Amino acid sequence: MRNILLATMITLLCGCGWQLRDAQVVPQSIGSLHIATQLADRDFVSELTRALDVYGVEVISSAAAADYSVVIVDFRQNRFIGTLNASARVAEYQLNEDVDFLIANASGTPLTNLFTASVERNYEIEERDLLSSENEERLIKREMRQEIVRQILNRLKVLPAQGDVTEAIQLDDSAEMPKPVEQ
Repeated sequence: MRNILLATMITLLCGCGWQLRDAQVVPQSIGSLHIATQLADRDFVSELTRALDVYGVEVISSAAAADYSVVIVDFRQNRFIGTLNASARVAEYQLNEDVDFLIANASGTPLTNLFTASVERNYEIEERDLLSSENEERLIKREMRQEIVRQILNRLKVLPAQGDVTEAIQLDDSAEMPKPVEQ
């Protein structure tokens, strides 16, 4: 009876699309990729490069030689006061991180609209141990970068194979394609 119940639960989990965190698959058809940015911080670019390496995507420095380019248009980090305690001191901060990006082919033609990957987290300040609060903020920021990278990888998963690209998307008249910049 237990085995039947266990098998049923596993089947239901697999059937609903549930998967372990970080169990992403980036298509092998991506081949090589260039990360074009002037704005993103180096920790974020390193995290994205590391994740792409794990999934077998070669990150190269030349946009012309790459099959695709991830163009980081804007990178924003904000820290706001979330709540105050009874003595009017900060009790909680809210951290926001947003990355605007698009994906282009080897000729620089955008294949996607401009996407915004965003993450928001809150954390409490421990007045008696400010060092631990600083460490917690650093850890949360690292996790936020990893979440942004996951969102970018999700966009890469839905790209058509290199040979299947029949036409690129049409950008709105108000949107301009940023020039990829070598790192």
